[in-house]
Amino acid sequence: MKSITWSKEIRELHKKLRMNSFQEAVLIGTLLGDGSLVANAYGKNYRLRIEHQKAQKEYVEWKYHVFKEWCLSKPKFRIKTNSWYFRTISHPVFTRYRNLFYQEGRKIVPKRIDLLLRDPISLAVWFMDDGGIQADKRNPSISTHSFTRRENLLLRKVLWQNFGIETNLNWDGKGNRLYIPKRSLKRFVSLISPYILPSMKYKIPLTP
Repeated sequence: MKSITWSKEIRELHKKLRMNSFQEAVLIGTLLGDGSLVANAYGKNYRLRIEHQKAQKEYVEWKYHVFKEWCLSKPKFRIKTNSWYFRTISHPVFTRYRNLFYQEGRKIVPKRIDLLLRDPISLAVWFMDDGGIQADKRNPSISTHSFTRRENLLLRKVLWQNFGIETNLNWDGKGNRLYIPKRSLKRFVSLISPYILPSMKYKIPLTP
């Protein structure tokens, strides 16, 4: 098979690619979660990189199908990290999101996250990336360790304004974690359940 390089094929791909609203919603959720935007070899534009542990292969494949038209190859398995991964081509649209979600090399919560985090699919993807159930098996939480306290407070505000979800901010020894209390549990689960993959349903409470 002929290898595809930064040539006419790539230039044509750049011209025709347009990110739809569903892809944008998934991108926002995964950037709040485990997704990363990395520079290409020339440092001009950025590409999306997705990587999850071996047990989450279905989830990686689902994300790949969302962004399939932006990729040159299928997900691959990395023995060293016991994980599945893929990456998109570099493109100005990812560079735009890099400028929103990164500051001095650190992933941040954009100041106008209220304009970005509006679709339940974003919330569901974020939860599938970084969410889980507390020890009581009833209340879910989202790990937000990489974000500052101020950024976490902003996320709390937006979750309430845009989704009607109340959250508590807890310190778990490693950092901050957004905890969904009982009073918001039913609404939270009802919003994300339609988008949770079968292999990820273990993360949500059985009896909201």
